[in-house]
Amino acid sequence: MTTRFANILLPLPLPVTFTYRVPFDFNDSIKVGTRVLVPFGKNKLYAGLVMEIHTNPPAFATVKYIIDIIDIEPIITRKQLEFWKWLAHYYLCYQGEVMAAAMPSGLKLAGETLIILHPYFDGDISSLTERELKIAEALSYRQRMTVAETQKVVDIQKVFPVIKSLVEKKVILTSEEIKNPYHTKKETCIFLHDNYLNDEPALFELLDRLSAFKKTEKQSQVLLAFLMLKKDENGVKKAELLKKSECSASSLQTLINNNILVQKEIQKSRLHDIQAVNDINDINLSEIQQKSFLQIKELFQQFSVVLLHGITGSGKTEIYMKMIEEVLAQGKQVLYLLPEIALTSQIVSRLQKFFGNRVGVYHSRFNEFERVEIWNRVLKHNEEDLQKYSLILGARSALLLPYQNLGLIIVDEEHDASYKQQDPAPRYHARDAAIVLGKLHRAFVLLGTATPSLESYYNVKQGKYGLVELFQRYAESQLPEIWIENIPEARKQKKMEGHFSHFLVDNMTAALNRKEQIILFQNRRGYAVRMYCNSCQTMPNCIHCDVTLTYHKKSNLMKCHYCGYAIAAPSHCPHCQSMDIEMKGFGTEKIEETLAQLFPDAKVARMDLDTTRSKTSYQRIITDFEKRRTDILVGTQMVTKGLDFDRVSVVGILEADNLLTFPDFRAFERAFQIMAQVSGRSGRKEIPGKVIIQTYQPWHSALKYVIGNNYGAMYENQIEERKKFRYPPVYRLIKIAVKHNSLELVNNAAAEIALALQKQFPKQVLGPEFPLIERLQSQYVKEIWVKFAKNSVLEKKKEELQKLLLQFQTQSKFKQVRVVVNVDS
Repeated sequence: MTTRFANILLPLPLPVTFTYRVPFDFNDSIKVGTRVLVPFGKNKLYAGLVMEIHTNPPAFATVKYIIDIIDIEPIITRKQLEFWKWLAHYYLCYQGEVMAAAMPSGLKLAGETLIILHPYFDGDISSLTERELKIAEALSYRQRMTVAETQKVVDIQKVFPVIKSLVEKKVILTSEEIKNPYHTKKETCIFLHDNYLNDEPALFELLDRLSAFKKTEKQSQVLLAFLMLKKDENGVKKAELLKKSECSASSLQTLINNNILVQKEIQKSRLHDIQAVNDINDINLSEIQQKSFLQIKELFQQFSVVLLHGITGSGKTEIYMKMIEEVLAQGKQVLYLLPEIALTSQIVSRLQKFFGNRVGVYHSRFNEFERVEIWNRVLKHNEEDLQKYSLILGARSALLLPYQNLGLIIVDEEHDASYKQQDPAPRYHARDAAIVLGKLHRAFVLLGTATPSLESYYNVKQGKYGLVELFQRYAESQLPEIWIENIPEARKQKKMEGHFSHFLVDNMTAALNRKEQIILFQNRRGYAVRMYCNSCQTMPNCIHCDVTLTYHKKSNLMKCHYCGYAIAAPSHCPHCQSMDIEMKGFGTEKIEETLAQLFPDAKVARMDLDTTRSKTSYQRIITDFEKRRTDILVGTQMVTKGLDFDRVSVVGILEADNLLTFPDFRAFERAFQIMAQVSGRSGRKEIPGKVIIQTYQPWHSALKYVIGNNYGAMYENQIEERKKFRYPPVYRLIKIAVKHNSLELVNNAAAEIALALQKQFPKQVLGPEFPLIERLQSQYVKEIWVKFAKNSVLEKKKEELQKLLLQFQTQSKFKQVRVVVNVDS
């Protein structure tokens, strides 16, 4: 009867785990990685994770007991726990925040407040208000109610003041109940009764007998429909059977009552399995692809990380697939990371053709129950289970799944900024975290891109990563011609049609006449960027953020793209009532409308956040373009990343200056990457491609590097600047954002933090300063930047920084101030 204790991790932003005593009855069943139910605070219950089991009693006198064990077997792995610890340590956040981000909400047990009648309530209702009386009456014939049920009874949203009043009057008590939101999906299916299972003559005799009488004619229809639909031992769905037979449920129920058919609840997966239709040996690598494939394998003998720098259209995906096949053959798992959900739909269909139901997809568009099922299939990798995933594709959240035996991690489009998580914590970079996860599993990591991040290329130059270069397009297709269109010059010569130069329109017309396709890129969604009054020179602004509202014509709303605030588009100036107003700037919605006027016979589709909110919308838009049901695809950055279309001959970048002039030290690098990537969508097969970049700065050096496809020169140019001004990848950069709805409090808090940092880290601190948008979602923001050299004392400095911020947050006057730390921002 050993007295055991367990360190429990709770999904809360707290710096420590909590020690609970293990009841003797649980000594043999409790395991690291299982969920347990524990009390926390005065009256809260939480589902926590067992991090460690030991016999060391804590120093404090009273230790609470674990209430219950939720899982029989661990739902996370020990390597996963190690990975969580690293994420929390490196990105200066708490393990509870990592747990909250990693676990699907379907695995988080939710506490629910219940209300019940007070056992000493004597029935005196003289002091109760009308709403309080309604609740008391409802509880007199119901044992208990949830808050949601109570809201319906009194028909108001803010019901807590009423509940609080009833508690004070000792009419009711409240309690917390833990509720498990996840449940398995079940389907009602119909089977043949054992009486007729192996007796076909008796079955057909019964069918003849039922059809002979009008009274039982409907039953014979149901039975005949069942026999027509039945294909295997899995039965027939009840809904399908009733639809096919065109009969009522009562006719079916009669057959069930007479022991002819049987009704069962069958557990069904929410996921759809697809069988492989192609053999991986059908992929024939070109000579240069095969050379690159062998180089990667050779470099993996020396480096755990290899960068595949292959130009757009060079066939990197085929090399990935060959690598995947080798790793899966060893019985290991593969993680294939992509920066955008939009990319997964096209690559998934390609991989499923070769790897079938071994392929799992994981991203935020799946509902909470689907994510639990995917989680479980990844966890089952070492079991002899047909429903297990060996190859996982997903956006950055797929990194947090419970892998058992990773052999390879592929980070496609590794340069992409979408790999960096911004909110909430942990604010991790999926590419960098993938390298650490690979080390924990002793797995190889393959980074692939046409435009490497400066960070990855710098690591190659420092001898940390291997490098394989693939500078020839697949099937000998040629890189597209790139043309720069000078907008001021075109306007002067009256060669602009709205936001389209005549040169771009002429090339689009020629492409459409040849039955080829076009992609247009504009890095703004909506119809117009702002509404401007020519009389008083004002613009409608968001009431919560310091930004102008963007006009969306389809919904006729002015919207804030940061907080979602929206108003109906005014017909006159809200400030001076003048009718002299106009829309300035243009977004993807305006382009879509203009194209309908310029090319009335062309089918135009738009791909931006507004058109891709549903789970299947990406797939639908991409499939329509792939099947050539769409002629012109207009989009934001979604259209720049890794998509592969055969018939695209013209790509237009309508306003490159949005990228070139953004106030960020990475703007030059990202402008080059985005323009090179979107250019690469053109001329990928036998059709030659043309890229037309419209700009107000035709002399900009980033454009020269794009035209020459000269990544090396761009890298040398930028790395010199980064060294000179001490920016990543040469230095480590940490951003500290101070947030509150009081401007005075933000100013005072930021000044105090900055002063403490400057004392601790002299000449390494920038700020405090307001960012580009100084108020977001009703909160003022001030930023402080800390630059650390990459040396042996870096980790120590980060610990000092975290300690300093913890001390700041203990000050009562700054208790309400939110401090957000973003490492490698």
